[in-house]
Amino acid sequence: MSRPSPQAVRGRPRQGLRRLTRLVTACVAVGAALLAPGSAEAAGKPNSAAFDNLGPASKADWMKNVAGGTWLAALSLPGTHDTLAVHGGSSVQTQQDFGDSGATLTAQLDRGIRAIDIRVRVTEGKYFTVHHGSFYQNANFDDVLGKAQAFLGQHSGETIVMRLRAECPLSGGGGFDCKNDPPTVDNAQREAIFRDYVSRYPNLFYSPSVVKGTKADVPHLSQVRGKIVLASFDGLDGDDYGIRSFNDHKEDHYNAPDVSTKWDYVRKNIDQAVADGSGEMFVTYTSASTAPLTVPYVYAGGYVTAGKYPTHIPGVNFKLMDYLDNGGGNGRLGVVMMDFPGWSLVDDIIARNRGNVVADGHPAVWQVKADKTYVDTKYNRCMVRGPEFDSSKTGGLVTQRACQPTAPGSHQWGAERPTAYDGKGYYWIKASNGTCLTAPYNNGTPPGAGTQLYWWGCETRWFSGSQLWNVIPTPIEVNGQRTTGYKFINQWTGLCLSVDPATASTSGGKVTQDICPK
Repeated sequence: MSRPSPQAVRGRPRQGLRRLTRLVTACVAVGAALLAPGSAEAAGKPNSAAFDNLGPASKADWMKNVAGGTWLAALSLPGTHDTLAVHGGSSVQTQQDFGDSGATLTAQLDRGIRAIDIRVRVTEGKYFTVHHGSFYQNANFDDVLGKAQAFLGQHSGETIVMRLRAECPLSGGGGFDCKNDPPTVDNAQREAIFRDYVSRYPNLFYSPSVVKGTKADVPHLSQVRGKIVLASFDGLDGDDYGIRSFNDHKEDHYNAPDVSTKWDYVRKNIDQAVADGSGEMFVTYTSASTAPLTVPYVYAGGYVTAGKYPTHIPGVNFKLMDYLDNGGGNGRLGVVMMDFPGWSLVDDIIARNRGNVVADGHPAVWQVKADKTYVDTKYNRCMVRGPEFDSSKTGGLVTQRACQPTAPGSHQWGAERPTAYDGKGYYWIKASNGTCLTAPYNNGTPPGAGTQLYWWGCETRWFSGSQLWNVIPTPIEVNGQRTTGYKFINQWTGLCLSVDPATASTSGGKVTQDICPK
């Protein structure tokens, strides 16, 4: 069954209703007919802002303004699911068609897409061709790598995150599945073909991500500019390539029963990505299909009910755009892989990266200097190991003072991995006397924003989250100079190391915990 063009759908909605009603009736007996997306609007935006209209080629360099110290996991990356699936009819097509031989990929990259999903079949025992199921997409893996290399050569501040999938099962499979050529291909041969591509495109891939058997740590953006990051190579026997945690926090209910259910899954994963402080990757696929009843473009773009008074039901893309436009997902979204994305939805995702640059400093963003001082970027004050609680000298207050030309020991701190009891990658922030930056125990209740912090002996008991800090590199711009600061997020409270604004100009003013900047 062929997919009507976006122009035909938008221009002739009632004809589309009759056409798709006949199609659905032929597939299954149902009382309501589905229609290709119509003209829903919210906040003044049409459905085309979210669906099947990537707009002009004006976003080729958006990543160059993101500081190099930003972790890849801290970014919000617009991506495409089944990136080159533009042939095979409405059950198969997932993207706006900009042409064959990788031309669709180039168009997506020029329009801001930075995460791609490439599905490959072995051909002639030595090549990869791009497929969606049994449908060849008129592109080969050389097309993908060649177009990516050309784009990154022209836009060296960017990176491309690639999810690669071996599309054809090694045995069995159904009528929709592709078959490798020859059919005796095994995983060792697929991996050998991939290694050959990597060798023929030297320096194109971020090399730690394409080493078999060792998942690479999540890199900083500065490490991967101008390169493809292989996030995962799925469909093999093992999970031996890519970036650590890429598939650990994933929403991919590809056969959700309806648009509403799929949207609930998507929103939940987006919200979890925003709230998470682990520094791990999150991936949300907004795509789904239960063809022939509900095909990818209906999940993405919505449908119209049949009957005397047809009602437009927004698709997942429109729901996500509306959610982001109205303050939802206010933070890092992770990788968002979409079918038929629209220009405004892509803009909304890119806009979430503005939080990676904090202009004019912030009381909860700190610079770490070579002399081991922690300097607040808003008030330019140094964190200090302040007065003891009592003569035992076992603990005391954390305060701030003007930084000194030669830092005394009380001004010096260091981040250190705790002993083996913590497996989440948090740090102790240790004073020069060996004690740890601590949120008050508060009788077991997490203290709130504005609470002054302590220095106290480092603990390894079952309850020690009050001394564990997630360290998040954060681009900052102070007095026109861009550099990298850090947010220090307490594991127990979820609040950030901060300077108290009320006492910021006072020597011995409070160092507290407060709400983290987005």
